[in-house]
Amino acid sequence: MATPFEDVYDLFLVEIQDWKLDNLYDTSLSDFEIYLQGFMISAIPEFTNCAQDLSYTLTATPTFNSTLTLTEQKIMAKLMVLEWMQKKINNVNQFELHLNDNDFKHFSEAQNLNGKLNMRNMFREIVDRDMTIYGIKSNTDWDSWRAGVYDPDM
Repeated sequence: MATPFEDVYDLFLVEIQDWKLDNLYDTSLSDFEIYLQGFMISAIPEFTNCAQDLSYTLTATPTFNSTLTLTEQKIMAKLMVLEWMQKKINNVNQFELHLNDNDFKHFSEAQNLNGKLNMRNMFREIVDRDMTIYGIKSNTDWDSWRAGVYDPDM
């Protein structure tokens, strides 16, 4: 059974809190799904060591052509979060904030951007670690290693 994008969307939404996404969901479910689909399609090429085929079909219910494990779905959701964070970092409005001398409610543009970049970089390390652990668990022939054969071509 193929994995629908919706399954990954649910895991993505557990990772973030965005009132704009909540509002879009309440306003138009189809627009909401199209919006999340963009993050998904951007995230798919980032999962470079996935053991499953990540090809997909964009129909009324977009799905992967293979069945992803829960671990694979969680990694994909975290990669979607990285794409979402990148969109937040590239928000032009953050570069155009104008502060008054007596306005202490906003950080400067540089501080705001640095905070977002640091958060994205920290989250990227978490996702990279998850993909590394996933790759070791799914792509290592432990029986051969126990037998002392470390090269799979031998």
